[in-house]
Parts: sequence; C-alpha cells; structure tokens
Amino acid sequence: MKKVIATTMAAFLVAQVASAVSASVDIASAYVFRGTTFNDGLVVQPGIEGEVAGLTVGAWANVDINDVGGDDQVSEIDLYIGKDLGSVAGWDVSAGYCEYTYPGAAGNGESELSLSASGALGGVDLSFGAFANVAESATPNYYEVSTGGSTALAGIALDYGIAAGYFDTEASDTTGFGYAAYSVSYDTGGGSLSVTYVDELDDDVVDVTESVVFAYGISL
Repeated sequence: MKKVIATTMAAFLVAQVASAVSASVDIASAYVFRGTTFNDGLVVQPGIEGEVAGLTVGAWANVDINDVGGDDQVSEIDLYIGKDLGSVAGWDVSAGYCEYTYPGAAGNGESELSLSASGALGGVDLSFGAFANVAESATPNYYEVSTGGSTALAGIALDYGIAAGYFDTEASDTTGFGYAAYSVSYDTGGGSLSVTYVDELDDDVVDVTESVVFAYGISL
C-alpha cells in the first residue's frame, strides 16, 4: 500500500509540474510484456506523461480487473524518465530510465536503463532499443527491433506494427529471439481499437502463453 501511495503521489506531481501533459487509458484482454503473460484476463492500464526541463517523465500502471479489492489489484506501477539526445547520422537517439514496481509482490521491483534509435533504412522506418537491468548487468540484456506504418484495407485506414525481442540474460543459458509481435489498430475517432498477435519464436527463451490480445485505448 505504501508503494501505491508513493507512486500515485509521484504521478500527481508529474501532472502538477510538467508541461504538455497527456494521459491515456487502455483496456486490454490480457497484459503481455515482451512475450511474457503477466495477466491472462481483463486489465486497465492508465498512464500520464509530460515534459519537465527538457525531459520526458511519466507514470504507468496495470490494474487487474479479476482481482478487484485484492492485494494484487494494482499489480504494477512504473515510473520513467527519458531524454532526446538529438540526431546521429540521421537517426534520432534517446536514453531512458524506468523503475518497475510491483505493489502486491515481494521484492523491490526492477530498474532499467535504455538507449534507443529510430530512423529509416532502405525506405523502411525502424526503431532499435537496448535495455539493461541495472541489478543484473551493466550491459544490455534485452534488445528490441520494431517497425510500423499505415495502410488501408477495403478502404479502412489502419496502423500496423511489428516488433521482435532478443534476450541475452545472465540468469539463463539460452539467448536469442524469443518472440515477435504483430499488431493492427484502427482509429475510431474517440480512441484506438487494436489486436496484437504474439508469436513464440523460441520456447527456450520465452514461453508465450497468451498469443492474442485485444485492446481499446483513449488519449486525453
């Protein structure tokens, strides 16, 4: 409970001191992160983000609807900060830090540093990210590559995205691409309706148990 109160206060401070504040709420059929299923039932995921002194700061939470009133109802609260580092050889580079907290679980959560770059290669928009769990290693132990764009199907405008995750953790002898995620979303005018298919590439790296996720999100 103390963690919930502290992180809620942090989110409130973000809204008070940040400029260009935006908020979002997603409702999803499951919570799948980097191929791993954290919740296999309905979840609500609110977030808030703003700009402070040239930095992007924000807070995000996962609420397990199947555990309303229980100790694990708010199963995760993340606090993050990011900084645009400018353009390098035509690629937009940014760095970030995220504190993952799990109010209903034992332990102190996880801290992660990241470095990302986005640009175009051969006419295709690409993003690359390297992520390091501070407690485990000073070097990255997870990498992600993604692309996306817009298209039309039967006259309907759709956005699509493709992402794949590569794991290289000291806690496991197995490394490699564990999953790929393919998403399609439709702008309803008041929000965004999406479906994501999570494909298991190597079950020795990631065991995908929830392969299809439906979601509806709104931004404020």
